Amino acid sequence: METNEKSRVLDMTRGNPFRLVLKFALPLFFGNLLQQFYNLADTAIAGHVLGDHALAQIGAVSALYGLITNFAFGMNNGLALSLSRSFGAGDEQKMKHVSCWMVTISMSVSIVLMSIFLLCKEPLLILLQVPEETMAGAMEYLTIILIGIPFTMVYNMEAAMLQAVGNSMTPLLFLLFSSVLNISLDYAFMAPLAMGIGGAAFATVLSQGVSAFLAFILIWRNYPLLHFKGKDYQVEKKFVLEMVVAGFSMALMSAIYNIGSVILQGSINALGNLYITAQVGARRLAELFHTPGLALGTSVATYTSQNMGGGNRNRIKKGVWSAFFLFAIWWIFSMVFVTFFVEDAVRLVTGSSNADVIYNTALYLRISFPLIPTMAVIIILRNMLQGMNHLMMPLVCSSLELIGKVIFAIWVVPAYGYFAVCLCEPVTWVVCCIFVLICAFLCRKELR
Repeated sequence: METNEKSRVLDMTRGNPFRLVLKFALPLFFGNLLQQFYNLADTAIAGHVLGDHALAQIGAVSALYGLITNFAFGMNNGLALSLSRSFGAGDEQKMKHVSCWMVTISMSVSIVLMSIFLLCKEPLLILLQVPEETMAGAMEYLTIILIGIPFTMVYNMEAAMLQAVGNSMTPLLFLLFSSVLNISLDYAFMAPLAMGIGGAAFATVLSQGVSAFLAFILIWRNYPLLHFKGKDYQVEKKFVLEMVVAGFSMALMSAIYNIGSVILQGSINALGNLYITAQVGARRLAELFHTPGLALGTSVATYTSQNMGGGNRNRIKKGVWSAFFLFAIWWIFSMVFVTFFVEDAVRLVTGSSNADVIYNTALYLRISFPLIPTMAVIIILRNMLQGMNHLMMPLVCSSLELIGKVIFAIWVVPAYGYFAVCLCEPVTWVVCCIFVLICAFLCRKELR
C-alpha cells in the first residue's frame, strides 16, 4: 500500500502470532485506556464542579449512551471484517468496493438511529425510571448526545477502516487528541462558561466531530486503497448483504449486551440517586480494567479475519492463546488494585465524600473483579468466531447476557437491592463463558 503511513500497516498473515497480537493490541489497549481515563476525567470534573446531582444526571442515561456508542462500534467493526479479509487476500479492488459500501451503510444507519432516539427520548427516560429531580438534566444531556450520533458513527468507522489494514496506532493518536480536547472543553464549558450538564455533552460531540474530520483528511491523503468512486457501488447484492449481516451481527452483539445494561440501569434508577451515583463511579472504574479484554478482542478479530482471507487457518489458535496469556498478566495487576487502592480511587473519580457512595462503589468492584477473566474469554472467543464468519453463535452468547440482566433487573434487584446489581454481571459472565467455550470447541476443526 503506497502511503506515508506504510510502516503502520500490519500484515498479520505472517510472522510470530504472539508478537503480532501484542503489537496490534497495544495501541488499542492504550486507546481504550485513554478513553476510560477521559470518562474518569469527565466524571471527576462533573462531580467536583457540579456535585453529586450532576453525576446522577449523567449516570441515569449512561447505559443508554453506552448502547448507542457500542452499537456504532460493533456495526463498523463488523463491516470492517470484509475489509480485513480483502486485505489479507491482497484484493485491492474488493477493498474499494468494501470501503464504498461501508461508508454508505454506516452513514445511513447513523441517521436512522439519531432520528429514532430523538423521537423516543422522553418515553425512554420514563421507562428507565429516571428520578423526577434528575429528569431535566438527564434529558438535556441525552438530547445533545443523540444529535451527535453521526459524528460518533463516522469516527468509529474511520478507526475501524484503519484497524482493518492493521493500523491500530493512528486511531490511538486521534483518540489521544480527541480526549485532550474533550477534557479541555469539559472544564471550559462546565466551569468558566457555566453551561452545566449540557456542556459535558456538547464537549463530547464537538471533540468527536473535530476528530472525525481530521481522520477523514488523513485517510484521503494516505490510503488510496480506501478511496472509491461511483462505479465501486456496482457489486452483487450478495456482496452488500454479507456486509450488512456481518455489521448488524456485531452491532446487535454489542447492542443486546447494552440493552441489558439499559434495563438494569432502570432498576438501579429506581433505587435512588445514591445508588445511581455509586454505579456511575463503579462502571467508570470497572470499564477502565475491562480495556485489555476489549483491545485483545478487536486484535483477535482482525488477526482471525486476515488469516482466514489469507488461507492460514492453522495460525488462528496461536493468536487466541497469545491473547489469553496477555490478559492473565493484566488481571493480576487488577486484583492488586482492587485489594489495596479501590477506596482512594473512588473518592478521586466521583469527587464524593458520601460514605455510602464510596462503600457501594467499592463493593461492586470487589465482587466483579475476581471474575473478569471469564469476561475476557467471552470477548476474545466471540471475536474469533466473528472473524471466522460465524455470526450466530456470538449473537446467541450476547442474548444470554441480555436474558441474565433482564432476570436480575425484574426480579433480583428489586428484592435484594444494590448487592444484586453487583452480582449481575459476574453471574452472566460465567454462564456465557461456558457457552462460548462450547462454541469454540465445536468449531475447532476449522482451525486446522
